[in-house]
Amino acid sequence: MHNSGMIKFQAHHVGRLLAATLTAGLLHAAGATEPAPLAVYEARVQRQPGNPEALIDLGVALARLGRLTEARQRFDEALRTSPAHALAHDNLVQLQLNMARHAYAAALRTGDTPPSPDTGLQWSRSVTPTPTLAAASTPASSPTLDPAALLASAPPAMIALRADPTAWLRPLLAVLVLLSLGATAWAVGRRPVVAEPDPAPRTQPGVRSGTTTDPTSTLVVPEHDRAVPEERLIQIYRLIGQGQWGRALEAAESLVQDQPRFTLAQLVYGDLLLAHSGVLRGFGRGSAQVPGGQDRQIAPLQHEARQRLSAWSAPPPPGTVPRQALLLPASVRQMVVVDGLRSRLFVLEHRAGQLVPTASLYAAIGRLGVGKQDEGDQRTPLGVYDITGRLDGRQVGDFYGVGALPLSYPNEHDRRLRRTGANIWLHGTRADRHADAPFSSNGCIVLSNPDMERLLRDLVPRRTPVVIAERLDWVLPKQLAEQRTAALALAESWRKARMHTDPTRLLGLYARSFDNGLQGWAAWQVQLARESNGTTGRERKLEELTILDASDRAEALFITFREVPRGSASGPLRRQYWARDPADRGQWKIFSEGVLE
Repeated sequence: MHNSGMIKFQAHHVGRLLAATLTAGLLHAAGATEPAPLAVYEARVQRQPGNPEALIDLGVALARLGRLTEARQRFDEALRTSPAHALAHDNLVQLQLNMARHAYAAALRTGDTPPSPDTGLQWSRSVTPTPTLAAASTPASSPTLDPAALLASAPPAMIALRADPTAWLRPLLAVLVLLSLGATAWAVGRRPVVAEPDPAPRTQPGVRSGTTTDPTSTLVVPEHDRAVPEERLIQIYRLIGQGQWGRALEAAESLVQDQPRFTLAQLVYGDLLLAHSGVLRGFGRGSAQVPGGQDRQIAPLQHEARQRLSAWSAPPPPGTVPRQALLLPASVRQMVVVDGLRSRLFVLEHRAGQLVPTASLYAAIGRLGVGKQDEGDQRTPLGVYDITGRLDGRQVGDFYGVGALPLSYPNEHDRRLRRTGANIWLHGTRADRHADAPFSSNGCIVLSNPDMERLLRDLVPRRTPVVIAERLDWVLPKQLAEQRTAALALAESWRKARMHTDPTRLLGLYARSFDNGLQGWAAWQVQLARESNGTTGRERKLEELTILDASDRAEALFITFREVPRGSASGPLRRQYWARDPADRGQWKIFSEGVLE
């Protein structure tokens, strides 16, 4: 019986060796893109399902090829097969630490070159790698299979069993990530109410719209081909908040693979890897094995995370509009509003007679915040502006990303308040990054390149107002009724005075400090008199009336309308800037006016 058993044992392993050799030979003959040794490890896993050593060796081979996510999954699978397997645990932790080093390097921009991700990984005792394996890090130097080692792999090598002492820490440490962001209360997750701009949504291949890959989950996973990077980042936080650590890590892996320059996503990915290893110190703080970031490096990313989470947890209430939007005609298809202190840009559109947000985008502003007063003060201006043109990436250079939309700063209101500076744009970011820190520009409003491409495609220069506020106040339209009525009364007083035979009535609506950048009070008197000749008393209508409240730190209204005399099909498009005149008992006066077209 003993000899018979030995014969069967030897025949069995010779057969395994021949099968492995034959597999390698066939792959070589077929010119396969994968190195033959990897195919052998894969074949071994298929022949020995549930063998942790086979999974460990496949994981090491994958890591040597740079296929780190797959390697991590193989080690994790080995642990699920044998939960107390020491080598599977050690390799998984070591790989996650290595991957976290690379993620931190990408997020913190330290300039350090992390070691190869496969550093420190160990083969099982069933495989003896070649001497050159220690220095290998590319597919060309993949491990080769030693036939003698394959024969020696049965019975399996005895591995000392060791329980994972840090397993209970993982959920706690992952929650600490959210605590450090002030996001735990938000973890149940809410999405902003944003009208979908694409009425015909695409469906990810293999995934039905509105479904998840986990039938037990009530979480709605954004479709991969439609979800923007920020949506995917928020989804990761949702999964953390629901205790779905494995899915959160997988989602983070997918995001950084698709968006390797998304520094915040890289940092969250690194934190998740360390949390899974039970060694995370805190948001971006690393561990004893993985150097974390300094306060000056972490603070901007932590601020970015809070800004993004805040925007998605507290979206504009349904049916509300920014307080500045007193009246917007249907002919103005879109408007842009920027919430400076919340790092948020919204695109609003007319839908079924209502003004609704169709995009909510992360945006960086000036290093010193909002309220620009002087040239070079690194602040973003506050007020109402026009988009004056469209510049693509070839015209502006890499610093401005895919392109820019210049704004009309300084406008007449700014000049009246003696604000200086120029070249305030909406623009993209450099190609080596996905997004800028919340407060990092010289005064411009900076978006990710994909978001900027959307604005370049959709927004119409000279027909899209841009409102920049320190903090947007969203209200129901009926709450603006009184202010809207008062503004309409100002426009109506101008219309009636325009038709009156007494020119002093019209002149009385203009401030003596009138200045439109080309004409002062005296020259404007002459022009009004010239325009009135032959039209006095002629009925006219004000069409396409737009009224925007430009109040930031001084009351002002921007009123735009098309002046159409009776019998005419159209007329000039005028822009008036109204403000309270301290020289005339605080009465509303026109301090600037011009014809836009």
